[in-house]
Amino acid sequence: MLPVSPQSSDLGILVIDDDQSVLDSLMPILTSNQRRVVLAADPAAGLERFHSACPDLVIVNVDLPDAGKFAAIEQLLQLAPELPIIVLAKRGNPEDLLRALRLGVSDYLLLPLDSPDILEHSIGTSIRKARLVGENMRIRRKLEQSNAELQQRIQIFQQDQQAGRHVQINMMPIPPKDIGGFHFNHKVVPSLYLSGDTVDYKPAGRHETLFYIADVSGHGSSSAFITVLLRFRIDQMRIEHLRGRFEGEFSPAHILAMLNRDLLKTRLDKHVTIFMGMLNDKTRQLRYSVAGHHPLPILYRDGAAQSIPVARSSFPIGLFEEADYFDETLPVSDDFALVLFSDGILEALKQGDYAAKEARLVDVVQQSRGRFEEIKAALAPPKSMQVPDDIAIMSVTRAPGAPQE
Repeated sequence: MLPVSPQSSDLGILVIDDDQSVLDSLMPILTSNQRRVVLAADPAAGLERFHSACPDLVIVNVDLPDAGKFAAIEQLLQLAPELPIIVLAKRGNPEDLLRALRLGVSDYLLLPLDSPDILEHSIGTSIRKARLVGENMRIRRKLEQSNAELQQRIQIFQQDQQAGRHVQINMMPIPPKDIGGFHFNHKVVPSLYLSGDTVDYKPAGRHETLFYIADVSGHGSSSAFITVLLRFRIDQMRIEHLRGRFEGEFSPAHILAMLNRDLLKTRLDKHVTIFMGMLNDKTRQLRYSVAGHHPLPILYRDGAAQSIPVARSSFPIGLFEEADYFDETLPVSDDFALVLFSDGILEALKQGDYAAKEARLVDVVQQSRGRFEEIKAALAPPKSMQVPDDIAIMSVTRAPGAPQE
């Protein structure tokens, strides 16, 4: 409980003193404003009166003959650490002064008082100081409690995030993987526990393999949720196609158009950039469509690397109902390699502008001839670097032992 105002009639003061002349000089000051004053002749009686009277302030004359005067002060402060205590002394004993201050008393006054205002000022200052100390202690306890609750919530949040991350990882294919004459590999580095980047590659028929890289706007749980929704819907369409129930042509452009419609219906205010491809190991062709995805994948063939040619690109999915998506095709050479990146890779590169960073990606793919481990090693950010955005890298190459032309 906070001490009341120094001028309040509810202010209770305990005086421990047996010197009647001192009491006679103090009482007119102490009883002003109808304050409640309780007297005790010695420290033992003072401790008893403290329990019964619950004073807001204690005044102790340390010139009492009882040797337990300082012990009483210690006991009072142990019982009530915020209790303001004013010490009175007839003699200016430096040892008593030092001991009293070390115990934590509010003030130390020498008798006789030169003016009644001295005691009045000391009472006011001591009460205000006690209120401030008490309030600070309460604020500290409240902050400590809030901090403990926050730490608990953070721990629960991290556990939820880790569980979500575990789900995300388990939903992705286990790299590396060979499908239909092609070799796939990937790496996703989230900026938080959960990632807004995702990749996938799965059979879509006897000779066809569907693959994609997607980058959801934003970060954290909401973006990760969209990756789960996206993967579920794409896999649902793939299974419908395998069962002969898919309506329309099963092509990257048509899949993107359906995803655009689905995401707009959710009204989640999220958009997704995607590069989606369909490889056919019989016709040796790559069919692909781009939904606002940058940087463009780097294509390696015939001994040279360059950004994959795109005649027509379209908007990310989830932005415009009227967005159209387009398929393009290119032949797959014996040394074919396709390396896909999310835009987080651009944030991790040290090169100055976008063109320089894109040139760096082309150069790395050229030097590595599309080999994933070499690319990953060349572009990996330092371990000490906190990546500002999710990073995803995926590579597609001809599988070892795949038929050559």
